[in-house]
Amino acid sequence: MTRLLRPKVVMPILLSAALLAALLAVGNVGQVVALMLRFRHIYLPYILLLLLAYEVVQCIQWHVFLKALGIHVPLRSQAFAYLVGEPTRVLPIGNFFENYFLLRARGTDFGLSSAATILSVLTEVGVALLGLVILGLDHWGWLRPLIIIGLAVFVPSAWLVYKHHHAGTLPSWLTLHQSVRTALDEARQLRRGAAALLHPGVMARGGLLGALYLVLAASVLYLVLRGLGVKDVSWWQVLAVYLFSLAFALIFPLPVDVGVTELGGVGAFLAIGVLRSEAVSAVLLARVLSLGAAIVIALVTMAVMRDEVRALLGSRARPASPSPVAGLAGGMEAAGVPGYFDEDAEGATVQE
Repeated sequence: MTRLLRPKVVMPILLSAALLAALLAVGNVGQVVALMLRFRHIYLPYILLLLLAYEVVQCIQWHVFLKALGIHVPLRSQAFAYLVGEPTRVLPIGNFFENYFLLRARGTDFGLSSAATILSVLTEVGVALLGLVILGLDHWGWLRPLIIIGLAVFVPSAWLVYKHHHAGTLPSWLTLHQSVRTALDEARQLRRGAAALLHPGVMARGGLLGALYLVLAASVLYLVLRGLGVKDVSWWQVLAVYLFSLAFALIFPLPVDVGVTELGGVGAFLAIGVLRSEAVSAVLLARVLSLGAAIVIALVTMAVMRDEVRALLGSRARPASPSPVAGLAGGMEAAGVPGYFDEDAEGATVQE
């Protein structure tokens, strides 16, 4: 219980609650509640189908990335880890719960599988920013130049850092600590994973799947607006709003998702002329429906895949999968990445 009261747990929750309270105040609580109560339930089946399709497509992307990493665990375990971990994404660093589940259930290296999670997030950022450059937002003429200039500076800088980065030598007394050695090993596995995933074929497939599930998520928001009775907004405008809210939440340096995404969405809705109460109602209802659907899907998955639950709740993780180095080499070959792995005293390095 005391762990739940630690500042690093309590502060993000309080921050999310404060942001949501501020949005309710801006939108007028009474009007927001009245709009949500008048929601037309005829749209619910279509929204739920879109949310199910969203999870299926994102799960396929997760599988594509894991395969490229040479992580060969049963599809059942991959689906379980993703579907059960999906609701936790609203938590700080919640994206990595699926990696922890694979570690516990199948012994998959956490650092290696984390490369798939990080690339998925970066794909969302890239697709969102590209979409905003194409679509723009009404009355926000500064948005396109800002994105273009930001990408022109960030992408080459990030690539140079990646290509020329070499881990520095830590003091010997520091590496005596097991926790430090474990962290360094996970960081090395993460770098190896990045080397396998940064391949045109892998990134193209992941990018297309990422664009597809973001379109599905934006369609959910559009149907929520229709259900609230807002009809003077086009699907393309809602797509731009959703992409902005997503990019805002992923780029803005706050350790929470709930509240930040809604704040960006409300701001974008106001930019295209949606009333404040309608904007707040739409983003909050979309959050409730998406999170509720994710929780229900996770519970159904746990009820159906009881063997995976038992493996996850075991006293200790299963024996590790075959050598991550060998597995990664196989994944790189499957992805069409030229190169091989050399083992030396300091670990495996990718040779191009």
